[in-house]
Amino acid sequence: MKEVETFERDGLVVTLAVNDEDMTITWRGTSDDRNPQVFLTPLLNRLATRATGKRVTVDFRPFEYMNSSTVGPIIAFIKALDGRCTQATLLYDTSLSWQRVNFRCMRTIARTLKNIHVEGT
Repeated sequence: MKEVETFERDGLVVTLAVNDEDMTITWRGTSDDRNPQVFLTPLLNRLATRATGKRVTVDFRPFEYMNSSTVGPIIAFIKALDGRCTQATLLYDTSLSWQRVNFRCMRTIARTLKNIHVEGT
């Protein structure tokens, strides 16, 4: 049985579904705050700690929009997962131009990380 938690702020909705083996983090809505790290950094740090020993899926496909300020905390989170040897798959909807750009960026970064896989659909 999965435990589900939702974190919301200013149009951004991050949903966590977790059980003993798996964790899915789904991003919805929009993130256009000038300083999203105020909200995201503590949240993503907690999620990285909880993800240890689990298979993680980070699903950006339902995400409507994020500004460039949101990218930094996400990259730090992905690097933290990799540093904890947590297997993670990032999912993007590459039919959307803005997600395709982020997909390419994350795919390039993931080449230097051992535990991160990036998929576009």
